Amino acid sequence: MRTVIRYRNGVLNGKGASLLDGYMEDLATDRIYRPMIAQRVLHKVKVAGDDGKPLEHSSALITRLFDEELAKIQKDLPAEIDRKSAATLPEARRIAERLIVEVQHSPV
Repeated sequence: MRTVIRYRNGVLNGKGASLLDGYMEDLATDRIYRPMIAQRVLHKVKVAGDDGKPLEHSSALITRLFDEELAKIQKDLPAEIDRKSAATLPEARRIAERLIVEVQHSPV
């Protein structure tokens, strides 16, 4: 989710690809990550939560994780995000989640 938010923020600021944590991320990365997240919700994939108990992927979990990742990014801005482009981070987060929800509701 962190990569999806950061990539989408780059798009909102006129970048077609971005160097994120030493990796060049582009539209292909975005098109892979978003459906992967949507598939985890669709198939109710379970993972161990922080307490070790099974945690099912759901729309609510996705929203919470997007909120958490956005807060982390805003707290410690990565190198590719300057103060001006940081203003679009909430919009990037909103768009990224919306695109995932749309994939969930479209035929696979």
